[in-house]
Amino acid sequence: MQTNLTRSLARSLTTLLLVGIPLGSLSLAAAQQTTTTSTQPLGIQKSIDIETAHVIYVSGDNVVLRNSDDSLQLLAMAPGTTISIDGKPVATRDLKPGTQISHVHVNSVQQSAVTEVTQIDGTVLRVLMPNSVILRLGDGTVNRYTIPAHATFQTDGREIRSSDLRRGMRVSATVVRTSTMDTHSRQTTVSGNALVTPPQSGTLLIFAGAAHE
Repeated sequence: MQTNLTRSLARSLTTLLLVGIPLGSLSLAAAQQTTTTSTQPLGIQKSIDIETAHVIYVSGDNVVLRNSDDSLQLLAMAPGTTISIDGKPVATRDLKPGTQISHVHVNSVQQSAVTEVTQIDGTVLRVLMPNSVILRLGDGTVNRYTIPAHATFQTDGREIRSSDLRRGMRVSATVVRTSTMDTHSRQTTVSGNALVTPPQSGTLLIFAGAAHE
C-alpha cells in the first residue's frame, strides 16, 4: 500500500511539473490573492451626532465643520450619504459654507480632526484614480492629495471632474491636514485652538503626504 501511495504522489508531482506550475508558485499565488492596496488610509465608518456646528468648507461628499468649541472636523461621507439636519435629510454637496446646522445625525462617515488649513495653487502631475492627485506647487514642492468623492475642479473657466484632470492643468484648492479623532461616545466634542479658516478657494483637498514627480 505504501508503494501505491508513493507512486500516486509521484504522478501528481509529475503532472504539476508538466503543466509548468512550480510548487513554489502555488504558495506565492495564494499570497498574492490576499494582497490589497488602497489610495488613502482606511478609516472607521461610524454614526455620529452633533448638537450644533458651522459649515466651513464643502466639496463633493466631504464637509469641514467648526464645532462649538472652535475646533474643526472633517466628515468624509460614503458616496450618496445624506445628513439629517433637524430631522430632514440633506445632501452634503447642498450644504453652504457659513451655514449653521443643528441636531445633526450622520451614518457611515469617516471622522477626522482638522489640524491645519492652507490654500494652494498647483500644477497637475498625475491623477491616481479613483481619488488622488499629485500636484507641484509654486515653490517646487510635490504633494499627494485625496479628492473627496463627487468633488469638481475649476480650470480654465470650466468645471470638470477629477477623471478629466490632465497633466499640466492648473488648479486652486483649500487643503486640510487631519488626524484621527478618538471619541468614546456618539456626541462629538473635540478640544483645540481655533484655526484660521479663510474663505474656500477652489476644491477641498486632504493632504496625503509628500510625493515625487
